[in-house]
Amino acid sequence: MAAASPEELETLLEDALLLHDDAAVAALFEDRGVLVAGAGCVRNRHRAAEVLLQRDYVASAHLVTVVRDIAVVFGDHTVNVSCRGPDRSWRLAVAIVMPLTTSAEATRRHPPAD
Repeated sequence: MAAASPEELETLLEDALLLHDDAAVAALFEDRGVLVAGAGCVRNRHRAAEVLLQRDYVASAHLVTVVRDIAVVFGDHTVNVSCRGPDRSWRLAVAIVMPLTTSAEATRRHPPAD
């Protein structure tokens, strides 16, 4: 599985997670890729796959900035840095994933002002 663009990488990641395919998720990360999820940081693509498979992930590339072989993708709950390798496919170097919250959870955390 190879991504031809940073946007396609986001879609492939979401698909691999929906299929619970840990090998496919791990393959989308650089060998020394980093996952920041909540308060934790993982520096191993196989461990990153394990952590991501326990979370909800929705691809939402709202802003993509590409400079040569590096891209930063800003989504609703993510900021991902990807790089294009020697095989010209894109892989995640750094994935920062914020927790998805429901409106009820958000209200509990931040009640409306009276």
